[in-house]
Amino acid sequence: MDFLKRTFPILLGIFLLSVLVRLPQLNRPLSKHHEFCTAVSLRIMQIWYDNGIEKYNYNPVMTYNHPADKFINNHANQTGKMVDSEGNYYYVSHPPFAYYFPFFIFKALHIRPDVLPLQIFNLLLHFISGLFVYFTVCLLSFNRARSLPYRSALVAYAIYLFLPVTLWFQGNVYMSDMAVHALFIIGVYTALKMIIRQKFYVPKYIFLYVLILALMIYTSWLGVFFAFGVFVYSLLHLNRNSGFKVLLWSTVIVTLVMLRLMAYQYSQINGPMAYIEEMFSRYLMRGSLAATNKGLFHFMFDYLWLFKTLLYNYIINYIVVYVALALFVWLAISRKKLKIVFSDNGYRFIWLSVMPVVLLHVFFLNYSEHDFTALYASLFFSVLMGILYDKVKKSGTMPLRKMQIGLLVLLLVFVAQYQVMNLPDVLSYSFEKDMGEKIKSAATPDEVIFFTDPDVSPQTVFYAGRNVRYAKDATDAIAFLKATNRTKGVLLNSGNRKGTAWVEVVERISL
Repeated sequence: MDFLKRTFPILLGIFLLSVLVRLPQLNRPLSKHHEFCTAVSLRIMQIWYDNGIEKYNYNPVMTYNHPADKFINNHANQTGKMVDSEGNYYYVSHPPFAYYFPFFIFKALHIRPDVLPLQIFNLLLHFISGLFVYFTVCLLSFNRARSLPYRSALVAYAIYLFLPVTLWFQGNVYMSDMAVHALFIIGVYTALKMIIRQKFYVPKYIFLYVLILALMIYTSWLGVFFAFGVFVYSLLHLNRNSGFKVLLWSTVIVTLVMLRLMAYQYSQINGPMAYIEEMFSRYLMRGSLAATNKGLFHFMFDYLWLFKTLLYNYIINYIVVYVALALFVWLAISRKKLKIVFSDNGYRFIWLSVMPVVLLHVFFLNYSEHDFTALYASLFFSVLMGILYDKVKKSGTMPLRKMQIGLLVLLLVFVAQYQVMNLPDVLSYSFEKDMGEKIKSAATPDEVIFFTDPDVSPQTVFYAGRNVRYAKDATDAIAFLKATNRTKGVLLNSGNRKGTAWVEVVERISL
C-alpha cells in the first residue's frame, strides 16, 4: 500500500521532529503551565494501580489509601460531598474515560502510571490527532489518503504538530481536555465522511461514529456539544436527505445513554443528590453564570473580563496563524487569479469543527479562561491553512519555492513561540517535587498531615503521595482529628529560600 510505504514514513518523521523539539521538557518534575492537570490524572491512576480500581467502583478517586489520608479533600470536589463512607474523595467534574484509557494500557503492560509513561501516551495521541488532520484534508480535497503523499494535507499535518498549543498540551499536560481533543478530531472526520459520501446506512460507518461519539461524551463535555452540533445539522438537512435520520437518532440515543451512564456511575459514590449538587456547584464556578449573585454590573464586568481572557488565549496561541491568514487574504484581494471560495464540504467542516468549540466557550466561559481550551481550535486552523495552501499553489500566484520557505519559517516561529511560552519560572522545575518529598518524609504513615499553607498545589500532593489538610494552627488540627476519630497528626510549615523548598515541623499532635 502506497500510504504505508511512501506516506506514513514521512508523517512519522515529521512527528519525531516535533518530539525532538520537546525532549528537554519531557520527564522532568511537574511544575508549571497546567502541569497540575497531569498531577491530578496521575494521582487517580496511581491510586487505582496500587490499590485496585475495583475498590473504588471504577470512579476517579483522589484520596490515598493510608488511614491518615481519609476525609481530606485535596482538589477533588467543590461541595465536599462526593465522598464515600470510607472517607475517599472523588473528582467527578469530568467523565472517567480519560483516566481509563491510559490506565488499562499501563496495567496491561505492567507499567506503574508515572510522568514519562503518561507523556509518551499523550504524544501518541498527538500523532494520532495529526494523522486524522491529514485524513481530513484529503477527504475535503477528494484525494485518497491511502495513495501517495498529498502535499496540502502534509502542510496541515505539519502545522498541527508544531502549533505551540499542541506541542505543549499534547506533550506535557494530560487530562480529560486533552484526551477528548483527539476523539474530537476523529469524530469530526468520521461524521464528515458519513455526510460527504452519504454512508448513512453502512453499518461500519454507523458503528465507528457511535463508538467515537460515546467515548467522546464519556471523556469530557466537549462531546456533548459536538453531539448537539451534529444533531442540529442533521435536523436542518432532513428534508434533503432522509439518511440524516440515522445520524440524528444515533446521536440522540448515544448522548442520552452516555449521560445516564455517567450520572448513574457517579451517583453510586454518595447518592444522586450529592452528585447533582456537586455538578451545579461546579457549573456556578466554571460556567458562564459566575458572579450572578453580586449584581448585574459586577456580572457584566466579570463576563467581559473572562471574554478578554479567552481572546488573549487565542491571540497568544495562534498569533502566527493569524498573520499567515492575513497574508492569504491579502493575496486573494490583490491577485485576480486567486479566489478563496468554500465548497459545501468546507462549510460542513467549519460547522462540525467550530460550532462545538464555540458552544463550549459560551456555556463554560469561566472554564475557558484555561488556555488549554484553545487547543480545540487547532483542528480548524490547521486544516484551514492546508486548504488555503492548496488554493494558492493551484492559482500560481506565488512561486512554490517561496511557499515552501514560508512554511519552514512558520514552523520555526512556532517552535520559538513554544519555547518562550514555557520557560522556567522563578522557582526551579523541581521545587514542588522537592516540597512533596519533604512533606512525605516529615510524617509517618499513621499521622494526619496538616499544613499551614492553604494553597498546596496538586503537584506537591502528587509527589508527597499523601493527602494534606490545611490547618491554621494546632487547635484547628486537633478539632479535625477529634471529628474524624483519629489520634495522631503533624503540623507542618513550608516556604522557599532562594528557590529551594523547605519544610519544618511546627508541632506533632497526639490525642
